[in-house]
Formats: sequence, structure tokens, C-alpha cells
Amino acid sequence: MAIFANTQEMQDVLQAVLERGQDTDTARGLAKAGIVIAFVYTDPDLRLVMDGKSPSEGQAMGYFFGEDGPTPDVTFTLHGDVGNRFWSGKLNVPQALARGQIKAQGSIAKALKLLPLMPSISQVYRDVMTERGRAGDLA
Repeated sequence: MAIFANTQEMQDVLQAVLERGQDTDTARGLAKAGIVIAFVYTDPDLRLVMDGKSPSEGQAMGYFFGEDGPTPDVTFTLHGDVGNRFWSGKLNVPQALARGQIKAQGSIAKALKLLPLMPSISQVYRDVMTERGRAGDLA
């Protein structure tokens, strides 16, 4: 059974993470790199775009769900459960790419340079999941 029961549940968690994560090394790094990254999830189906090129005023990064947002520099396609492992900081991304657990299109090298900045937003994700009684679902 998938970690997230439906698209709305996954979006609610990620939206809370991204709202709280504006003051993280991850958000600042995305803005400094000026990169737009799309995550296309399956099971449940959800598209998230993180925008480091043109964030709203007062934000380090913008984010959009669905088909909204700017054209991404890189797109990662992955299962929702792999996404859970990614956001919780438990996924070896280069290995997941090599194994086909994540499919990537676009400027992959540029996006991979941001991996060392992920722990700050991964902590926010773990906090949100724990607050929602979902600590047992963390990979």
C-alpha cells in the first residue's frame, strides 16, 4: 500500500513542508542556483514545481502544484513512496537514478549539485510527517 492514500494528502504534506521550508539552506540554494525543478509523482499522481528563478516576494523559492509554474530545467519522475524516501533524506539519489527508481530529464548535473543542501528541508519534512502522526511512514 502506498504511503500517501491520495493526491490531496501528499500535496497537503508537501505544501506544509515548502511553506515552512522557505528559510532553509535548500530553498536558498535553489534560489542561488536559479533552477526550476519539477517532480512528477505516480501513486498518487501529483506534479510539483519548485522555482528558484522567480519566487514570490518574501520567498526564497516558489512552488506550484499541477500544471502551473515555469518550465522546469530538470524533471524527476518517481513513485510517491520513493518521493517519501527522498524528502525524508533516506534516499541515495544517484543510486536511485542508476536503478531507474527516478527518471530524469534535463539539467540533471545542476540539480544534483543541490543534494548537499537537502538535509535542512528533509528535517522539515520529518517534522511535518511526525506532527501528522505519520512518523512510522518515514523511510
